[in-house]
Amino acid sequence: MNAVEQSVPVSRAVDPELSFSEEFRSYWHRVSDKGLFLGLLGAWCLLFHVFGTSSFNFSTTTSSLFQWMYNAWNAPMLDSSQGNLIPFVVVILLWVKRRELADSITGWWWPGLAPVGLALVLHIVGFLAQQPRLSMVGLFFGIYSLTGLVWGWKTMKAGFFPFMLFAFCMPFGTFVENVTLPLRLFATKSTYLICNGALGIPVWQHGTELYDKTGTINFDVAPACSGIRSFVALLAVTTVFSMLAFQRIWKRGLIIALTVPLVVTFNIIRLVAIILATQSINKQAGLFVHEWFGFFTYMMAIACLMAVAHWMRDKPLTATA
Repeated sequence: MNAVEQSVPVSRAVDPELSFSEEFRSYWHRVSDKGLFLGLLGAWCLLFHVFGTSSFNFSTTTSSLFQWMYNAWNAPMLDSSQGNLIPFVVVILLWVKRRELADSITGWWWPGLAPVGLALVLHIVGFLAQQPRLSMVGLFFGIYSLTGLVWGWKTMKAGFFPFMLFAFCMPFGTFVENVTLPLRLFATKSTYLICNGALGIPVWQHGTELYDKTGTINFDVAPACSGIRSFVALLAVTTVFSMLAFQRIWKRGLIIALTVPLVVTFNIIRLVAIILATQSINKQAGLFVHEWFGFFTYMMAIACLMAVAHWMRDKPLTATA
């Protein structure tokens, strides 16, 4: 079957006057072998639903990997709720790249069986070793590989970035403690130095705890307060934004790299604000800042990234006499 249906004019697919439904139908008709792909996709997902996981934790009651993922994403101890949104983000980005994807279709690509086979092996190992996260890699990598099998390696190349975002679906486990503990200690130490040195608030530090002699200030910088949740969420946002806003790799890398210092800085500001509210008002005020000030610091971090991106934008060439 031809990769592009000749009965649908290309100009119609890029007509800006078309409604969403009309444009969707236009691109839908341009895609070859969509029935075959949907059939393979359904069979692939059915495999992971029936024989998805042998690890029954996070209230999982069946062998469905999809149930395990949903329960893991919504388990408070894992701080991985962003996984609920990532599949929708991937679909939106695939629509944004619809022209490139439609133009990349070349037809059936037999070497695509190799990555599909690799994805299947990953799942089998994950299933036997009771490692659902490895099966998750197999699930998403297999879906990505099916696009290459049915539509060609150029389609795999065009769809690499949207599918890469599935990495943010991975739920955290105990291994994240290796990351959160240094962040917690750094945030606690920095808050201690700012409060004592710059603000004159007599607080003491013991590990990840901050307290004063009266007991009014008595906080433990828990793993959820390490900034890891904000880091993952902001990293996903900056990754999408940088890939859409810039073509040069160094600009994309710089925007993504800024996530780390911004999250650390604004998390320290949040902790200082909690201490200030508790010391100047009362403990209830500190708890209020603890619950709600994080949204403000998160938005400030995004605003800083937008400001840097605006400064880094490509400047239009000006004509000279």
